[in-house]
Amino acid sequence: MKKILLICLLTLITTGCWNYKELNDYSIATGMAIDYKDDEYEVTLLFSNGKKEDDKTTSQVTVTSGHGKTIYEAIKDISLSVPKEIYISHLSVVIVSDTLAKKGVTPTLDFLLRDPQAHQNIYFIVSKDSDAKDVLSVITPISDYPSQNITSSIKSTEKLQGRITNASFNNFVSTLLKKGISPISNSIIVVGDEEKGTKTEEQQNSKASATTKLDTLGIFKGDKLVDWADTEESIGINMLLDDVHILYLDIPCNNSTIELSSNFFKLKNKIEKDKVTVDINVEGKINEVGCSIDLKDENVIKELEKEAENKMMEYTGKAINKAKNLKTDIFGYGNMIYDKYPKYFNSINDWDEEFKNLNINVNVHYKINNTGALQQTIGDLSK
Repeated sequence: MKKILLICLLTLITTGCWNYKELNDYSIATGMAIDYKDDEYEVTLLFSNGKKEDDKTTSQVTVTSGHGKTIYEAIKDISLSVPKEIYISHLSVVIVSDTLAKKGVTPTLDFLLRDPQAHQNIYFIVSKDSDAKDVLSVITPISDYPSQNITSSIKSTEKLQGRITNASFNNFVSTLLKKGISPISNSIIVVGDEEKGTKTEEQQNSKASATTKLDTLGIFKGDKLVDWADTEESIGINMLLDDVHILYLDIPCNNSTIELSSNFFKLKNKIEKDKVTVDINVEGKINEVGCSIDLKDENVIKELEKEAENKMMEYTGKAINKAKNLKTDIFGYGNMIYDKYPKYFNSINDWDEEFKNLNINVNVHYKINNTGALQQTIGDLSK
């Protein structure tokens, strides 16, 4: 018995840290960009560097690219120019070019799922009208790392901008694997001078030569990017996916506008074999009044509520038309029909063809529950 206990103890002692390495032994990648050019992959990794306290010129990041017929081969190509072992468990964002996304992102997803180092709790995003490498390389004075700048933008705007979605890798993959639904993604663009924006001295400038900016949604059919939504279509898509937390609406008023902030609190889908009815209940408040209006008049408030409903109906209508024209069910109605009527769904040869004929009715119910502390406009009070 004592021998058994001794063997168990020795086993615990000798196997606990057999492959232990210091962080200094690794080149830690925090961002990855994947482009596809000349029939091969170009993978770019952004590495975080240690920075000396008295060093004001050295960048805290290094961007290195490699090429190969596969993503793994391209990363191995990078390792030839990196003095330490590459470590990708700290990836926070993976950017793929729109060229690659149109070709299909399955190889990218497969690599990230298979690699034991890859952390799937990362943001997955498509570069629009720019190489993914250029997006990852833009340095801004606001944050030390380009990858940090991108992830911070997504986190801060997802709940405040109706056109931004939850861009996690896991969400994208899980959607892709379901029946009757195709994924969407955020897009990102470079604004300004790309060449100057990648230089080290950008960190010292008060005004950036280039910045990255989240744009509209990318629409996929299966694993392929098929088109970009515009701003209103993106808002409508997120409304129907119940992925809008706050939405700001500008309602025309004389020669100016009234701004409403809208908080979505309930979305309900009624699913039938050939028909979907969507009810969206919204609460809102008045943020800003740019015209003369009596906020104490119930009829005025009802008119504002009607205008808000019409605008949201316009957004969802444009989103539905976009998806039907592209024959891709990004809303997941096919998946809902599959859950409720599996035999019926499985009898359909091509759901995307069937989807374009699906009857989708959207009803928006808007209620203004807060007009603000000021019941009249400053202009009216000053008269």
